[in-house]
Amino acid sequence: MKEIEMKKYKIISVLFISAIFIFLGITVTSRTGDDKVKSFNESIRFENEGKYEQAISTLTKIYSANKEDHLINIRLGWLYYQKKDYTKSKEYYRNSIKLNTASIEAKLGLTLPLSALNEWDEIKKLYLDIINLDSKNYTANLRLGQIYLANADYTNAKKYLEVAYKHYPSSYEPNLSLGYTYFYLGDMNNAKKLLTQALMLKENDSLALEGLKLIK
Repeated sequence: MKEIEMKKYKIISVLFISAIFIFLGITVTSRTGDDKVKSFNESIRFENEGKYEQAISTLTKIYSANKEDHLINIRLGWLYYQKKDYTKSKEYYRNSIKLNTASIEAKLGLTLPLSALNEWDEIKKLYLDIINLDSKNYTANLRLGQIYLANADYTNAKKYLEVAYKHYPSSYEPNLSLGYTYFYLGDMNNAKKLLTQALMLKENDSLALEGLKLIK
C-alpha cells in the first residue's frame, strides 16, 4: 500500500514540476514576444520623429535574443541606411537575406546602401537574383535596364526596360528610359512615342523634352 502511495506521490510530483516548467516557459516566451513587439513599435515611432539613433537603439537592445528574426534584421538595415551608415546597413540586410533567401524585399533593400557606395556589380547581381525569383518584378527590371542604359549597353537595356514598360505602361520612368534606349538603337518612331508619353505623364519634363529635340 505504501509503495502504491509513493508511486502516486512521485507521479504527481513529476507532473507538478513539469507543469511549473511549462508555465515558466510560456511566461518567458510571452515576455520575450511582448518585448519584441514593444521595441519594434517604439522603433517605428522614433523613426517617424526622425530619431534614427533611438530607433536603432531600441532594437539593438533586444537583438541578441532575436538574431534569427528576419523582420528585425531588415528593419535595422533600413534604419542604418537612413542614418547613412552604409556598412552597417549592408550587414543587416545581408543577415535578413541569409534568414530568408527568397526575400525580394531584403534584396531590394540591400541595393540601397550598395548604390550609395557605388557597388554596381553587386547591385546587378541582386537585380538578376530578383528577376530569377520574379521575372516581372518592376523595380529590378527598371533599375537593371537603367544601369545598362547608363553604360551604353542598349541591347540589354532594351531587354529589361521593355519588361518594365510592358507591365507598367503608364509609369513615367519606363517610358523615359526605354524612349532613350530606342533612340540610341535608331528606332526613332518608338523613341518619339515613349518620350511623348513621358512628357504626358510629367508636365514640362526637361529630360523628355531634350530627347524629343534630339529626334527632330
